[in-house]
Amino acid sequence: MDEAEIRAEIGRRQKRAIDLKLRETVWKLYAAHFQFIDKNLKEKPEEILPAVKESLRRIGNSSEFRFGDANYCITCIERHRESHGRGFNETEKTDLTISLRVDGECVFEFEITKSVTYGEDMPYFSESMRNVTAFIEGPGVESIVRLKAEMEAFRQEYWKKKNAPKEEQRLKEDMKRFGL
Repeated sequence: MDEAEIRAEIGRRQKRAIDLKLRETVWKLYAAHFQFIDKNLKEKPEEILPAVKESLRRIGNSSEFRFGDANYCITCIERHRESHGRGFNETEKTDLTISLRVDGECVFEFEITKSVTYGEDMPYFSESMRNVTAFIEGPGVESIVRLKAEMEAFRQEYWKKKNAPKEEQRLKEDMKRFGL
């Protein structure tokens, strides 16, 4: 392959990763399940998918775990942080790099910018997906979508069971109010 062909293939792979919404999937998996995993392990370990919880190892900014037939590692590295303004309307921006390794090989990596603007009434958060900096398509990347779905389903089922007595009580109260 010559340079033009290599650049074209890189562009094709970046577009493929974006079309598959891998940035959003990996970010949601990280933000919802791994960003605060240390706290969740201490305070609500029963909320974590057992297969992940049993194999989970935290090393610095990385969460390593086994899922299915592969070993995964999700890493979040802060690259740059800056702040503009003061008091209300102060904005903090943080540039992050999120990477996904499967069996030790980096199969996906992208950049994201998180920002928070402190308004008079509350903070306003936003996230901006940036460049795809690595993407190797394969079964490990495909199973990350399944992992995210399983972790979310497990968490929803946990909260459904935990809130079942409250929901039953609400139903009884509603039935009484409506004469049922």
